[in-house]
Amino acid sequence: MKINPFLFVLSLLLIMACGSKKEVNSSEQLYGTTWQLEYMSGPRIAFDGLFPNKKPEITFNKATSEVTGNNSCNGYSAKYTLNGKSISFGEPGPTTMMYCGEGEPQFLNMMKKINGYSFDADGKLNLMIGEVPMMRFKKVEKSSADNLEMANGKPVNTKSSYFIASGTEPFWSLEFNAEFIVYKTPTDSLKFPHTNPIIAQDGNVKRYDLESEFGKMIIQISQTACTNAMSGKVSPYSVTIEFKKETDTDFQKFEGCGHYITDYRLHDTWVLETLNGKTISKDDFAKEFPTMEINTAENKFMGFAGCNRMNGTLFFEKGLLRFTEIATTKMMCEPSNKEAEFLKALQSSTTYSIENNRLTLSNPLGILTVFKKID
Repeated sequence: MKINPFLFVLSLLLIMACGSKKEVNSSEQLYGTTWQLEYMSGPRIAFDGLFPNKKPEITFNKATSEVTGNNSCNGYSAKYTLNGKSISFGEPGPTTMMYCGEGEPQFLNMMKKINGYSFDADGKLNLMIGEVPMMRFKKVEKSSADNLEMANGKPVNTKSSYFIASGTEPFWSLEFNAEFIVYKTPTDSLKFPHTNPIIAQDGNVKRYDLESEFGKMIIQISQTACTNAMSGKVSPYSVTIEFKKETDTDFQKFEGCGHYITDYRLHDTWVLETLNGKTISKDDFAKEFPTMEINTAENKFMGFAGCNRMNGTLFFEKGLLRFTEIATTKMMCEPSNKEAEFLKALQSSTTYSIENNRLTLSNPLGILTVFKKID
């Protein structure tokens, strides 16, 4: 059998080209988009009958390891765990309790059973049990306007929330963003203009006195551990709401739990550039410049302090960032090494800014450190 030399070389080149392709980390395809359910295995009635008005949607947040979206008419949020091709979803947090037919409980029950995922040739997301696709999602394109709600004739970017809280019996939720404080119940969604809080002198307690055409609201946020009565989840802040509609004579009081949403831009690896106003050099850190990797999902950090390894915890509130519980290994450092100065600066910082791939840490006395983002 004669072999055409040209075809043989062409085939060889194609094989080499395919083999040299860099494998894409498929988990990255989960992020940066909204996924809408278009198929679910096993329901006893037709798919469109399960979700006649709106199909469930989910969005994956890499920084917080949380999935959010809707089950068709109620909000949905839950933690997820990702390990290679395996994925599992935790119990959803408390949401509104509107009845939406049989579709929603079937969707939630199926999510609890999922243990894997894959992407098909069309780029669609399959959530699986073993090797069997049980749910299929397609990408849905959303303009920036889809993230906006209207309040008093002005658009509000609901994605910019920096504090969220919720409670049960009855169910309610609270979101803070730069312009508004949004209070939701199964029947209402009320927006109050944002106002500066009254801060207690003897503890981390903030009080917001709000008033609008809807009525009056008093919100108190205390840094005390709070356990959700339904899910058992522990949050770092306790929240009390006193609310009175314009037509009511008395305030109603509700209690719940909340947490601040750590700035996702911090979630990266950073290398030190300047310390106390001076650019660092090999004379300061002969072995390696200090670096730290920040994990905003767990509010933790780890890295290298210039001589020893380090790790610790982040304390984050709006505009406030502290590095706490810092622990290091115990290696002896050269006298010229500025690790101690670096650690003191890190512990002394209270505020931050991020610009031009630089993380600047400061306190009321001035800038302490500047870090550069590592690509």
